[in-house]
Amino acid sequence: MALTVDGIFLLMPELFLPEKAQGLTVSVYYQVTGEGGGDYTCLIENGVFSMKREAKPDATSVVVIGAEDWIALNEGKLDPMQAFMTGKLKGTGDLGLLQKFPKFFKKPQKQGGPVKPLNELVPARLALAGAGIKVSVGGDSWGAGAELAGDEAAVRGLVCGISDPGPALLGGQLRYSGDMALLRKAWKGWSAEPEIRFPDTPGGKALATLRKRYKGGASGILEVKVDGVPYRLDFSPEALSVRPGEVEGGAALGITDADFAALNAGKLNLVAALLGGAITVKGDMSQVAAYTAHFDVDVNPAQGLLESMPERFNAEKAGDLEAVVGYQIDDMGYTLLIRNGACMVFPRLMKPCDTLLKAKADDFIAMSTGVLNAQEAFMTGKIQIEGDPLLMQKVAKSFKRPDA
Repeated sequence: MALTVDGIFLLMPELFLPEKAQGLTVSVYYQVTGEGGGDYTCLIENGVFSMKREAKPDATSVVVIGAEDWIALNEGKLDPMQAFMTGKLKGTGDLGLLQKFPKFFKKPQKQGGPVKPLNELVPARLALAGAGIKVSVGGDSWGAGAELAGDEAAVRGLVCGISDPGPALLGGQLRYSGDMALLRKAWKGWSAEPEIRFPDTPGGKALATLRKRYKGGASGILEVKVDGVPYRLDFSPEALSVRPGEVEGGAALGITDADFAALNAGKLNLVAALLGGAITVKGDMSQVAAYTAHFDVDVNPAQGLLESMPERFNAEKAGDLEAVVGYQIDDMGYTLLIRNGACMVFPRLMKPCDTLLKAKADDFIAMSTGVLNAQEAFMTGKIQIEGDPLLMQKVAKSFKRPDA
């Protein structure tokens, strides 16, 4: 069903997370222009949410956006930072609240799963398995050896290491007449390194690193439901398998995307979250809690420095400074927006930027904490600045230095 402006706002009470807004009293007025738009005011009063179809020009924050752009924003087709930079979304009042406001709501369910074209996916997965198998879908085929044929969904699930071949073979979605030991060997390789598309969110990124951060030593199966999307975690003392899917009758943990990211970064206390209702558990609570001890914390110091910039922003020193600043730290991109005496940071690199800083994570951390002199880093090429270097200096002076 196609989204409508009214439908989006009517869904907000259902998606609201009261535990995220305890003690908070704010209002956001959305002036949605164009066909299908209207005036909508979202109120949070001491953690209680309500929505009214009326204007409130004196709201804590005011948003002006076109109806088509509002729908595209909620469908994930329009990036909020890009919308702000291009003027499709105009915000006034407390801009910091506008950045935090989406975190008070659950996100619509996002499905994981493979998305690569078959002509890219299958050859790569056959090379990973190292098995002599020919895979055929429709009139296309890849590899050489015993033929495995079937419909696209079944083949994708198998080669991506998500769906065991047994049920699909019995149901006729897959057909294979070769040595079953060869197919089981291929499946073992695929399932050990599944190809999964996790959501491009903080929680999704934490899910994507679970296997790498697993320290070993656990056994069993756990279902983790992040923003309503279930993932099956199969523990063995040597390895961890993560794939989409539910666990019937087993232990399960339900959590929001933001809280899952915080839990993995060591910023959320599991016991406090359980007692406060931020996390729901099905089954043995002690067993679920025990699984979390088998992971290293997902901490990226450079990412922490970038995400702490709004808290370290000094509006007095910034004065009337307005800038869009990009940071490319290793393979991680962030965009910093300074406007109207407020600072917002977004976990993606948006272009064009007024100035762009590129550096390795260790050099960026050393420079940010004062261990490495910024001028020396620039002269020796440890940091590179594209655009206006003087603007970058002004930006740096607008922030408190973090502790080394």
